[in-house]
Amino acid sequence: ETQLEQNYQKMGDITETEQYLNKWSEQKVSYNKRDLLTYAVGIGCDDMNFVYEHDENFAAFPTYPIVLGFKGTDQDVVSFPSEAMTQGPMMPPLKGVKVGLDGERCVEKIADLDVDGGELTMKSRLIGVHKRGSGASVETEALLVDSNGKTIYKITSGAFMVGAKDFKDSGITNSEKVTIPSRAPDSVVEIPTSKTQAHIYRLSGDYNPLHIQQDFAMMSGFKEPILHGLCSYGMTARAVLKQYCDNDPKQFRMIKARFAKPVIPGDTLVVEMWKEGDKVILQTKSKSSGAVCINNAYVMLNPKSKM
Repeated sequence: ETQLEQNYQKMGDITETEQYLNKWSEQKVSYNKRDLLTYAVGIGCDDMNFVYEHDENFAAFPTYPIVLGFKGTDQDVVSFPSEAMTQGPMMPPLKGVKVGLDGERCVEKIADLDVDGGELTMKSRLIGVHKRGSGASVETEALLVDSNGKTIYKITSGAFMVGAKDFKDSGITNSEKVTIPSRAPDSVVEIPTSKTQAHIYRLSGDYNPLHIQQDFAMMSGFKEPILHGLCSYGMTARAVLKQYCDNDPKQFRMIKARFAKPVIPGDTLVVEMWKEGDKVILQTKSKSSGAVCINNAYVMLNPKSKM
């Protein structure tokens, strides 16, 4: 550290972030079969292997675990933020933050979820804090571990803290720039959302009033309630599974994406895909506005998917 940096710290002007990194927190999370069905319906699934528990190929939709950090072990409605959300790793007290936004998410499936439900341990840590535009990107990593100690999912999240200032960068970043190929998309799938999409999706654990209550949405700077970014995320994964995996979740390995613009319930999502081997590069647009709502995105497939 330079003398100047030490002086700043004594004055308390610069927030030191490194001390918050890599301190693991642990919490119990659980789900049942009905939770898997509720989530699948919430992202608009109509495929029987995700929405009918007696289907011979019944399976958890592979992005389901992203809701476990919201619901924890609760089976009833939870507050927002929920108790589970407060049990994660301690975050640095960044100055100037106006609002926190979901920035990006990477969900990697290492093993399949048990369709009968169960209790898992979620181990989380802060891995990086970086200056990004008008604020900070704060990145966390969560491991979902079963009762035998086996890691079955790894989820990395990036939150954008608008207005964050006067802090030192630290740690690593998983954020990456994904370049869209210059050719036309290899396939395009349209996924309609309903006016009540967020009403259903929230039942999986994310009860943020931004997605249902008009006054709260307007206070947050939106004309009307917006769809959960993670709902659009699950729908985008659906398009890839439908197009390239015959809806077989075993062929899904990972999805990584950044949230670019909000989606209004009732919009149709247009998912454009470019297949490059086992990697499907993609972007998702709103059909009504043409705006890109999910970018810097791709899905990795386990070998075996069709061209």
